[in-house]
Amino acid sequence: MHLLLSVLVALVAISIIPTVFSESLREEFTIPDWVKNTAGWWADEQIDDAVFFQTVEFLINEEIITVQIPTVDSEAVEEVPGWVKNTAGWWAEGKIHDITFAGAIKYLISQGIMTVEQEQEAESLPPCPHKIISGYACIVEEVVEVNDFYVELNGYNCCRNWAYVGKDYLFQIETLDGYRGNPIDGVTITAKIISKGGELRHHFGMITTEDGIYKNSITIPSMDWYAGNILSVTGTYNGIEKTIEKEFEVFRSQSSYFSHGCGTNNPFDVSGKDATMSGITFNSDGSKMFLVGLDNDNVYEYKLCKNYTLGSASYTTSFSLGNKITSPQSIAFNSDGTKMFVLDQGSDDITEYALSTAFDVSSAVYTAEGCDDDSTGIKASGNLPTAIDFNSDGTKLRVLVKSDNIVAEFTLSTGFDMTSTCSEYASGNDLDISGIDKKAEGMAFNSDGTKIFILGNQYDKVYEYTLDPAYDVSAETLVATLSISTQDGFPRGLEFSSDGKKMFIVGTGNGNVEINEYDLATGWNISTAEYKGRLA
Repeated sequence: MHLLLSVLVALVAISIIPTVFSESLREEFTIPDWVKNTAGWWADEQIDDAVFFQTVEFLINEEIITVQIPTVDSEAVEEVPGWVKNTAGWWAEGKIHDITFAGAIKYLISQGIMTVEQEQEAESLPPCPHKIISGYACIVEEVVEVNDFYVELNGYNCCRNWAYVGKDYLFQIETLDGYRGNPIDGVTITAKIISKGGELRHHFGMITTEDGIYKNSITIPSMDWYAGNILSVTGTYNGIEKTIEKEFEVFRSQSSYFSHGCGTNNPFDVSGKDATMSGITFNSDGSKMFLVGLDNDNVYEYKLCKNYTLGSASYTTSFSLGNKITSPQSIAFNSDGTKMFVLDQGSDDITEYALSTAFDVSSAVYTAEGCDDDSTGIKASGNLPTAIDFNSDGTKLRVLVKSDNIVAEFTLSTGFDMTSTCSEYASGNDLDISGIDKKAEGMAFNSDGTKIFILGNQYDKVYEYTLDPAYDVSAETLVATLSISTQDGFPRGLEFSSDGKKMFIVGTGNGNVEINEYDLATGWNISTAEYKGRLA
């Protein structure tokens, strides 16, 4: 309907063109196909007005479009109206008739927006902007081959961006001689499917297109393909290489998708693993969730059916901390998932583990303990640390200390390296939260460090602060609070999705160990948070 109204607006605008320019197109005319390519490029702003106007000059000089060239007052000259470019784009896509397009061109001329020099000699025309044009409106110097190409992946709504285990995932590749161009073969193409973490799922090897199109499908083999996958296609033609990727999701089954599947499962019960979950975090893309269990001293890893969605989260593995940590409270990773950090309240230490496989806790190996010296470490800021968080490069560490009701700041000489010396704690560089909650348990920063969120279980609330400069916990302003007492009477851990539009709180206050999920209409703004409980 919107498109129809837009076309009607364009037609109304064309209908008010002065009658002196209402002559018909030449009878039995045919506008060359390459002109549509040029009109499409102009509508998409890949070429400027001057280049498109040269093409129009060709149409007029060849008498494909017949117009009278007016004498126009120079003060009347304006920029090209947006509806004219829309008309050119619709015409290029075959959505409107040639006559409508020609009417828009007449309007440009009638208003003096473009000028035409008739009877121009071909030799004086400038070079073509795209070499695939073989020479109607401009001169081409011995252009005999395509020097550019375009790859379209799953275009024209041919394929879905999801699949089910045991069912086929269909994809389609098209090779064209340029944007909006004609089908071409001879492009060397390789295609493969990889996980969002970079793991190779399937390699199709070298493939070829027929009439510019290649179609294939693959049966999703198992739940190992759960969650995010990427179809990656690389084409090479005349020395030019282009890669295009398309993401798709894999679900357990169609029935699980339309029931709970990747939909709401809120709260998400994890009581079967540990009686007290004290910390929560995710991997970099939200396809995995990690919990710290205080009763069994374990880290638990879950795979999610869709990023940051707990509907069909499935437990995969765990890692025992018992030989190094007695009271785990919080967990964090470095940016690429090759290091894991666990906060131990029992010793006031942060223990570092190396992961040979990124974000796979089963591959974790103990490395070191850091920030544990009485004169320079966490103990210098008090006892009962409950949460940790790093800045983006790992050179700044923040520790939430419940006994002192502060967020303390430390500096690491090498990012994410606990073997480096932590800077001496400075009491002036902290965030004092004693005035709002004396039992703070969780902490999180937004993506650029301009906000910090504190989870307190004295009043069961989340507190939002702005920071200026970023990550500077000594320069804070409280801007919002959110009560979560209805969902959890003893919240322990806090985390957000990467875009800040989902907030997750793990706690033990309502009889079960559960994770409650909140939707934020505006990212990183808890005043817009809404809790949507599980639907029967």
